[in-house]
Amino acid sequence: MRRRSKYATRLVEKYGPIVVIAPNQVHTTDDTAMKIIYDRTSLKTSFYASMGSWKGVTSTLGFIDYSSAAPTRNNLIQCFQNKNLTTLVENIDSHVMDFIRLLESKVKSKEPVDGVVVFRLLALDIVTDVLWGEETRLLSNLSDETPDLLRRFHAFSNWNALKSFIPGADLMVRLFGTSKWRQLRNDCNDMDVTAREALNRWENNKDTCREKDVLSMLQGMNDAEDPAKRVPSDHIPAYMVEMLAAGSSTTSHTAAFACWLLARHESVQDRLQEELFEAFPDAESMDFKKTMDLPFVDAVLRETMRLYPMIPGPLERYLGKDIEVDGKVVPRGVVASTAAYNQGRLEEVFPKAEAWIPERWLDANDRMKLNWTPFGYGSRACPGSNLAMTELKYMIGAIFRRFRATIPRGHESDTLELSDVFAAGAKSGHVWLEFEESRNPL
Repeated sequence: MRRRSKYATRLVEKYGPIVVIAPNQVHTTDDTAMKIIYDRTSLKTSFYASMGSWKGVTSTLGFIDYSSAAPTRNNLIQCFQNKNLTTLVENIDSHVMDFIRLLESKVKSKEPVDGVVVFRLLALDIVTDVLWGEETRLLSNLSDETPDLLRRFHAFSNWNALKSFIPGADLMVRLFGTSKWRQLRNDCNDMDVTAREALNRWENNKDTCREKDVLSMLQGMNDAEDPAKRVPSDHIPAYMVEMLAAGSSTTSHTAAFACWLLARHESVQDRLQEELFEAFPDAESMDFKKTMDLPFVDAVLRETMRLYPMIPGPLERYLGKDIEVDGKVVPRGVVASTAAYNQGRLEEVFPKAEAWIPERWLDANDRMKLNWTPFGYGSRACPGSNLAMTELKYMIGAIFRRFRATIPRGHESDTLELSDVFAAGAKSGHVWLEFEESRNPL
């Protein structure tokens, strides 16, 4: 499990654009084949059925065929379409300002922060508010004690991936596991407690402006004439758990990685701040929505996600059609995959592919856009990608209009390497950052 991305990468580097990585399974970097691998005729593997099942309820990730997944996907796409984002992002501003106040205190005390922790707390605050109007804030109550939600969330991400890769892991740990592994399993299962507690608070809060959260939108779909478009009440906690996981990992780690990279590329940070100061002469009256249209903010994030995608490894499908790569025909029924990590490092598409060069996105061509796949590709790509990019642009815009990222003393030789799991993070477990007040570069 922890070497799958590196294993596939070594093979394609050695043997070319298509390789056999397991019996009845091929991996390719061919973007023409990619269009077929992820079209509506292909089926997901059993890994997804396990990863996308929660307390007997199949969530969006877990449906094997496209037609079964379509109703829940369409519900989420409807929630996250642009006309609803305008309403949802109203919930983001105050959380970003919580983060700004935290950084102000750290700047005054000249303390570094662990980006893995603080951005995860910010992302969880945003996603729980956007999804179900949660009022409790993790970031403003930051302490040395790990909150139950954060502990359960880490367990959910790690345990679900483990048991999906290793059949029988749940039974083995339950019968023979150490206390550490049993605690991981129990904390993962308790994510259901978190979801149900949040649902109860949502239902009991009569003063909530309910049209401003995703849960309200999902509940509103129960009036649909078509039963397939309705969301059964007993399925709501599974939706909440899935969206909580999917809606925080990408934003938190990408924001931390972007700050880490900007601290080590001063000229790039200069250019980013020039754009932000020009767009927002007064930091206190920033129009956060305007950050959505800033090209260099977008370029910084796209380049970060190109090199450090949150799901870096092979995404497998049973082929619904034959594919041909490098003169070799792979018949339907074989498991095939591509990976965001590999597509983002194609030298013929991204010259100097190992270098972090955000400027390349200011004049992006179609092949660059095609091979940028941090949210997946095709018919089953992430339905919340619009919301994730909106959050990230708000975060980066607000932070770098006010602060400058620097390298903390003693961390000059730190490296940034992805952990090799299904949903990746920093391999070291930390992304140490320090900030100082910015100065007008114009």
